[in-house]
Amino acid sequence: MSATSRSQQPESESAGSPFRFLSDLARELSAGRVDLPSFPDAVARVQHVLSDDSISSERIARVVSSDAGLAARILTMANSTLLHRGGSPVTDLKIAITRIGHDSIRAAALAYATAQVRQAADLAPIRSDLERLWQQGVQVAGVAHAMAKETRLTRPDEALLAGLLHNIGKVYIIARTPRDAGRLQIDDDALRDWHPGIGQALIENWKLPTDIAAAVGGQLEIERSHGGPADLQDLLIVAVNLAAQMASKVDDAALAEMPAAAAMGLTDSAFVRIMLESQTEMETLQAALG
Repeated sequence: MSATSRSQQPESESAGSPFRFLSDLARELSAGRVDLPSFPDAVARVQHVLSDDSISSERIARVVSSDAGLAARILTMANSTLLHRGGSPVTDLKIAITRIGHDSIRAAALAYATAQVRQAADLAPIRSDLERLWQQGVQVAGVAHAMAKETRLTRPDEALLAGLLHNIGKVYIIARTPRDAGRLQIDDDALRDWHPGIGQALIENWKLPTDIAAAVGGQLEIERSHGGPADLQDLLIVAVNLAAQMASKVDDAALAEMPAAAAMGLTDSAFVRIMLESQTEMETLQAALG
C-alpha cells in the first residue's frame, strides 16, 4: 500500500484505530481466545466445570482447593450475611459449595479473579480504573439482587452475578489496551458502545449461563420490548440505570416508564424500596466478596 493510500484509509479502519483494536478483540473472543492478564487458571477451571449442571460438589471442591485464595473466598461467601443466616460457621469447602449454589460460586470466583487482575504489576497504571469498575459492578449487583428479591422474577443469585459481570467487557478492553503513550485512546463513547458485546463474548467463553450472557450483551437496549414475561435482561437494563441514577444522586422520574421497568411491574414505590434495600446489599456484598 502506498503512502497516499495509507493516508486515505478511513480512521475507523486504520491499524492503530480504536475501531480496529476493538474489532480485533471481538474476533479473538469469537474464536475462543481469552487473554486477561493475571486471570487465575483455577478460576477459569471453576467456570468450566460449573458449565456441567450435573457436576458434583466434590469435583468442584477439588478444583477450588487447587488455589488457597479462591477456596478462602468461597468460604467467606458461604459465611457472609448475604447467604448465611445464623448457625455455626462453615469450615468445610464441600459443604460451603453445596450451600451457596453455582451462581454464588461463580460470583466469589469472579471477585477473586478480578482482585488478582487489579493487583497485577503490569496493570498498575490502570489500577484505579479497574478498582472503579469493580465498585460499579458491586453497585449494580446490589441493585440487581434487591430488584430480584422485590420482583421475584429471577433468582437473586443469578441477578447478582449478572450485575457483577455487567461491565466485565470494560475491564477486558482497558486491560488489553496498549498503554504506550499516545499510541491508542479508547474514548468513553467507544467503551460504552463496545463493552456489552465484548462482555457477552467473554461470558460465553467462560461457559456461564446463556441468560447472563444475553443480559450483559443487551444491557443498553433501554427501549427493548418483547412478548412474554420479564426476564434477566429486563432486570439488568433497569438495574444499570438505577445504579447510575443513585451514584449521580439525580432523581429520574422517567425510570419507571422504561419498557423493561413496566414489564417487571415496577412502580415508584417499588423503586424506593429497592434503593433502600440495595444500600444494605452493597455493604453486604463488599464483605462477602472482599
